Parts: sequence; C-alpha cells; structure tokens
Amino acid sequence: MDNMLIRLATAQDLEALVKLYIEFHEFHVQGVPDRLRIPHEYNLSELREGIQKIMNDPDAVLFVVEAGKQLVGLAEIYMREDKPDPARVSRKHGHLQSLMIAESFRTRGLGKQLVNAVQQWAKEKGATEMRVDIWEFSESPLHFYESLGYRTLRRHLIKAF
Repeated sequence: MDNMLIRLATAQDLEALVKLYIEFHEFHVQGVPDRLRIPHEYNLSELREGIQKIMNDPDAVLFVVEAGKQLVGLAEIYMREDKPDPARVSRKHGHLQSLMIAESFRTRGLGKQLVNAVQQWAKEKGATEMRVDIWEFSESPLHFYESLGYRTLRRHLIKAF
C-alpha cells in the first residue's frame, strides 16, 4: 500500500471521479439488476454536474483514495439532522451515501481507512453518529460495515407482485 493517500476531492479529479462512479453503479447493477440498470449511454455531462454539485455543497464532502497518480476510491458524505419531532430523538449525523474502492484495490484495508476519514470529518462537523444505507445482495458490504462496528437499525422490505 505504498503511496496511498486519502484526501478531499478537487476539481482536477472530476474525470477520474466520473469513472469511479460508473464502476460503483455497475457493481450495484450486478447485485440488484431488477432495480438498477446500465444505461444505453451514460450522460457524462450530467454526471460531471452532479459531482461538482456535491463538491460545492457546504454540507457534503467527497474523499478520494489516491494510489500514485491514480484515483482508486471515493466516499461521498453528507451532514444531516433529523427533523424535530416530539416522539423521536433528533440527532446530527453523517450520512455515507457512497463508498467505493476500485476492484483491483479491494481487500487492502483502504475501505476501512476511508471510513475512518469519513467518521473523523463527521465528528468534526458535530455529528453524533454515522449512517449508511446499503443494498443487500450476495456481494453486499453489510459484513464490511458490521466489522467496523455498524449495526442494522431498521430494514426496508419489499414484495414484488
């Protein structure tokens, strides 16, 4: 793992981030093909615009993992706060929207390091917890997150007919 660096994404990372987001999407398509699909053609300008919007959001951050001069991972995080409700405890939390390590760089501990960076950022922003939503399928990252101390709080169930 020589020359690995976790840092905030910059505008110069845009094209590499586009490629990582496409790989991230295609990984999930394999897991839930009845929910997601690979488009006939990716709208790259829309994808670039979405990434730039994240980078300009004061309540969001994009971390990247850099190996040499190549980006091999990303994490997309948002700060959120539950709406006040007399029946529920409100919490300020970090929401990990996306975490991805390029396939050829997995099982090297980079995902764990990236989650640690995400959690540190959220703590510094005043979060009291991290939340992550994941798709459940055979290659699902559920066990990865559980190994880092995350627990299932609730499940979203579906029944097709």
